[in-house]
Amino acid sequence: MDRMPETVNNLRDIYGYGYANIFNDVTDTVSKLHISKSQMEVLQYLFVHNQATPSEITEALNTTKSSTTHTLKKLSNKNLISFKMNELTNDRRSKLVTLNPNAKKLLVEFLSNIKDSIYEDIKDITADELAELHKATEIILKYTDGGKMNETYPEI
Repeated sequence: MDRMPETVNNLRDIYGYGYANIFNDVTDTVSKLHISKSQMEVLQYLFVHNQATPSEITEALNTTKSSTTHTLKKLSNKNLISFKMNELTNDRRSKLVTLNPNAKKLLVEFLSNIKDSIYEDIKDITADELAELHKATEIILKYTDGGKMNETYPEI
């Protein structure tokens, strides 16, 4: 029996409905700071990569230079990012973007809340089910963007 359609539907429910419920539960802090989706994407990128040039962010997030500039300005005004001179180049105009401690705290809280929410959902499964779920998550990570080398979040 071909289980692909059923598996795709299950993953759709997990990715779609499950994520929506989790993110609704954990985004209070993000909402209070009025952080947009594009701003959160930049923060997450910097959280994983530690620092980047505006051009690297533009390319990685597949956006425009003007959009990146606007987003970085908003994040800077919220005291979530800093700019420093890029010592890797001879061009004094080249800047590196880094997270401020406020942003790191926000992202750690955000990711911790996600983990807590997921734990609440699965805390009562059996040891055998946990082993199966662990194996399934490893397979999912192997075939999705989040599972590629250096694209997962630092351990929290």
